[in-house]
Amino acid sequence: MDTPGSEIYKRMFGLILAGAMILFFEKVSFADSRTAAELLIASYKSDSKVASVEAESTIAGLEKELPDCGDGYLSFRIKYKIAVLYFNTNLMTSKNKFLQIANDPCCPELVRLCSLNMTGQISRLTRDDADALEAFNKVADSLEQQLIAAKRNTIEPASAKLWCLALLSRAEIYEQQNFTASINEYSRLLRMLDQNKFGDALSRYAPLARDRMSQLYLRLGKFDEYIKLAELLASAYPRYYRTPIIKFEIECIKLLKSIPGNFEFIDDSLAAPAYIVAYIKDSPDKSLARQIAGKLDALCRDCPDIYGKIVLQYHYAWLLDSLGERDKAVEIFAQIFSSDLTGNDNEFWKKAIVETIQEYAKIQTVILFGEKKDFAGASQVLSKLRPQPDKSHLSELAKSVANSIDVLRKEVYNYEKK
Repeated sequence: MDTPGSEIYKRMFGLILAGAMILFFEKVSFADSRTAAELLIASYKSDSKVASVEAESTIAGLEKELPDCGDGYLSFRIKYKIAVLYFNTNLMTSKNKFLQIANDPCCPELVRLCSLNMTGQISRLTRDDADALEAFNKVADSLEQQLIAAKRNTIEPASAKLWCLALLSRAEIYEQQNFTASINEYSRLLRMLDQNKFGDALSRYAPLARDRMSQLYLRLGKFDEYIKLAELLASAYPRYYRTPIIKFEIECIKLLKSIPGNFEFIDDSLAAPAYIVAYIKDSPDKSLARQIAGKLDALCRDCPDIYGKIVLQYHYAWLLDSLGERDKAVEIFAQIFSSDLTGNDNEFWKKAIVETIQEYAKIQTVILFGEKKDFAGASQVLSKLRPQPDKSHLSELAKSVANSIDVLRKEVYNYEKK
């Protein structure tokens, strides 16, 4: 599974890509500077991760057109694209280029804000959080001031997107050092989204921000605040991809509130099911386990989304195993790794997580077959494991389990032979 740190970096690169591409989706029509415009359009059609030689060639071509470019807006867009190309090859050079663009008094506002956003993203990559926070705040403040000055409820979609990226970036930086400050940034984002200041284009960010806020309350040990916000989220956004899982996590947190102990949530609500299973294993009273199992079974049946369903099924099978219901656990694990993901979700990161869960489900099934001394079943499931990168956790775990099954098979054979 992904670590919290790797999740932050996946989010960061998503924000960088979105920020860098915003100007590409703006209309390009410059009749007086056709050659420069065509070069600019062509540069965006190439792979964003171009090789250094190709990037240098594109930069040279764009720079050659700059002196004769008679359109001021186009010239700044070309400068911005040049900085983006440098971003792929030399971070600090690109940061200086973006700063030059942002500080030019003649720079068009959208290009200036895009450039500020990129200086902030580069500062994040180089771990200069103070610079990053300042750059993102300039973007957010500028756009909010535009709203106030214009006395209207909406701004251009590209500007709205930049504003949202800036506040999300600030919130994510604070997540690593100051939970309360991060909550304040998510609250700032939600206030504007809830007032419909940016129309429906950014509505998908509202449940995401609420989800992350609730996790921060949990990490602060504020269970009641977490439950309140998470329940509102689950009720208001039934189609949010994590809503089925949130419903289960809420039940786990409610139970943990009634259990003596010090529960820390370094990994957010992901730890809640683990705490519950650990408690159930040590408790002679299995009524609580039956209660949780019943809720999980119902949630799995009602979940329409393949991502949520498989995550819930994994929790369910894990709980069944802890209750000693191994045959039922094997059945649920088999449902997980037999699920067809084709066409279920076009978001690659969800598919990647689900595929990882499927591999863990196979390994758990092999272990359960080994405990039952069903070596034929264990071998059959082992043969279904996908190849993994060498030395990865899944690769090492699969090797360890396969070796253990082989040793156990030989021991059983020798015992029965005697």
